[in-house]
Amino acid sequence: MVYRRVNTESTHIATSALATKPAKTRNSRNWIVSHRFASCDFVCFVVFVVYARFAFVPADGHELSYDLIALGETMIALAPAPGTSLRTAPHLLVDHAGAESNTCVGLARLGFRVAWVSRLGSDAAGDRVIDALAAEGVDVRWVRRDRRRPSGLMVKEPGARVRYCRTGSAASDMGPDDLEEVPVADAKAVLVSGVTALIGERPQQAAVALLSAARGLRIVDPNLREGLWGSDRRAELVLPLIDRCDLLLTGAEEVRELLGPASGQRNARLSGSARLSGSARLSGSARLSAERSDDEDLARRITERGPREVVVRGGATVGVLADGSWQTIAIQRTGAVDPIGAGDAFNAGYIAVRFRGGSIEEALHAGVRCGAAVTATPSDTAGFPRTLA
Repeated sequence: MVYRRVNTESTHIATSALATKPAKTRNSRNWIVSHRFASCDFVCFVVFVVYARFAFVPADGHELSYDLIALGETMIALAPAPGTSLRTAPHLLVDHAGAESNTCVGLARLGFRVAWVSRLGSDAAGDRVIDALAAEGVDVRWVRRDRRRPSGLMVKEPGARVRYCRTGSAASDMGPDDLEEVPVADAKAVLVSGVTALIGERPQQAAVALLSAARGLRIVDPNLREGLWGSDRRAELVLPLIDRCDLLLTGAEEVRELLGPASGQRNARLSGSARLSGSARLSGSARLSAERSDDEDLARRITERGPREVVVRGGATVGVLADGSWQTIAIQRTGAVDPIGAGDAFNAGYIAVRFRGGSIEEALHAGVRCGAAVTATPSDTAGFPRTLA
């Protein structure tokens, strides 16, 4: 990206000229000189203002680099009110949901400059998504509208799996060309999830293109899902994203699947050894220790594909491998109104602290708090806090 810069010497000229402005003398030659200096003062002042406003503005008009640019699909989400079912609810709650945009909302609430790139249908559902994200402070200028394809839809049924109506959606046709005008290389970080790689061939290519074009931190959440276009070969489609990322935010089961059968065989051997040693009935502390050891092993193995920092969310712990060191904290899962979106909220809290130079331990605690806050409501984002204090 080409930047326009104004010579910083103009600032010195402006301030020195203003400080040494001569007195106005109408009846002598000094009058002409005085007005020349006055004109110079004005010009220099204008140059100074232009410098202050545009010295670091890219030639394409983007005022500042983004803290994060995300790529992915966001759908209209329908859910019955808490305590009711889809079959009996007299009305449904209307919200929006998407792994990448959920994280964008969390970061925007915490004061970061974020943009979301996608496609939506030219329909009321798309209008609602655009309005909701823009109201949260997410930049949506690179969202394209499709007149032929609709916006996606998801239906939540408490206690059952989520149902998607997204085959043939507008986002299922987004591709690398959707990134042509997006300042990906200037962003401090980019984010994409495995869902984007699983909703269509072109979205998968776009996800790879985003990570390949990025010069900042590249963040990936595998987010392996059933019922999507590429779910039957999800490891094959998502691994190219893992290979190109710096920060991997994942679940332990997802890493096992991505690493393949060898990982499952190793876990089976560990379980067999536990039974043979008579320790199948492990105490709470023993199970916690075993999970930590297993998650660390998974993290170290997945770093061989490229990630420099790996966060592994387990059943009772969440751990991070960074700079060769493994750190964990215990987590307590309590009853949730709606657990969907908790991972995206965790990601936002963790990323926010790391963006601000916080420690890994601080980032883990922030992520856990944000994830828990979101599960207290039926919305994917409504419960996300506006401060980490």
